[in-house]
Amino acid sequence: MISHLKGILEHTDKNHVVVEVGSVGYHVNVPPSTLPQLPKVGEEIKLFTYQVVREDDISLYGFLSKEERSLFSLLLSVSGIGPKASLSILSGFPIDKLVAAITREDVDLISTVPGIGKKTAQKLVIELKEKVAKAYAIKPSDMAIGIKGDAPVVSDAISALIALGYSPKEARSTILRSGIDLSAGSVEAIIKQALKNLV
Repeated sequence: MISHLKGILEHTDKNHVVVEVGSVGYHVNVPPSTLPQLPKVGEEIKLFTYQVVREDDISLYGFLSKEERSLFSLLLSVSGIGPKASLSILSGFPIDKLVAAITREDVDLISTVPGIGKKTAQKLVIELKEKVAKAYAIKPSDMAIGIKGDAPVVSDAISALIALGYSPKEARSTILRSGIDLSAGSVEAIIKQALKNLV
């Protein structure tokens, strides 16, 4: 199993990249939402990878964070959801929004992803709700309500902390412990207070 690749970004396309590592070019499938976050061609890149082996195919899937790769692995464990569908789901929402949608059984939101119908979304929720809640340290009482004052600023703050290298679990729990009024706070204020708690 190839855990990660660190090399030069040689080529990008709408759903894959080529990373050159030691004179070998690796074709890596990536979520479309990842492409705008990549460095320029010719620059160094590190991708956390997941290898899918089938009778007629061996494919690599790459992600910018371990958390995204873990979520991809969980999505693959759902019967009827393959690698392409998993990438589509990951591209549809930021990690925190997807985690919240699964734990809150928001089938309608999940089924807005192209190619994911209501039955598949329901199956995903049933099979992953407890696993995701455990992986991201979400208590049963939090599953229905999410973070108090859940709003774009909260989602943006979580995404910003993840971009800084914190796991979704750390980002979420830190914001919950920050004591700031999430419904009235700005993204900057939430992040500032959260970082104080992380020190």
